Amino acid sequence: MSGSLHPRAFAGLAVLAFSLAGLTACAPAAPDDSTYPDMTLAETKSPVQLLRNEAAGRIPADVILEVVAARDQSTSCQMANDPEGTIRSWGSSVRVSLTDAAGKDVESIVGDLVASFEAQGWEAGTYGVSSIIDLTSKDSIVAIHISPVAGDEDTGAGAKIQMSVTGPCVVTDGAESDEVLNLESRE
Repeated sequence: MSGSLHPRAFAGLAVLAFSLAGLTACAPAAPDDSTYPDMTLAETKSPVQLLRNEAAGRIPADVILEVVAARDQSTSCQMANDPEGTIRSWGSSVRVSLTDAAGKDVESIVGDLVASFEAQGWEAGTYGVSSIIDLTSKDSIVAIHISPVAGDEDTGAGAKIQMSVTGPCVVTDGAESDEVLNLESRE
């Protein structure tokens, strides 16, 4: 197996208990500290990463060929009234390559993954006209985005599941601030 994360590690991380129920949803309106959650970017990082690991842990280990990529970083919320990018969100993503046999069933595997969250009260929707499935919960400020990537029609080779989890937009001192540089290990 290659990649920075071992797929079976996701299963172990899924056992971790964490609660996002204390966090409430917030729809940002302007770069004014009062319109964002009273949280730091650091406080949003752990729930985002844990939920990404839990979601990835719900992919059956026997269908995973390898973890192709995993990424954790903050991004600007790209708001017109925040050209400096001080309003930021933590994101955590993973791309999993499936075995050829499983690749033929990538849509079904993603459907089962989504259904497992729906059974816990998450609501599924789609992002525009794309194949990206968005999972949101009224009890969480964290959102899950899952996308099946079809492989070869005949063999299933090359099929992947792309998953990203994003936290809320929060006020920071910007992309080059000590906080962001430290969280992204760019010191």
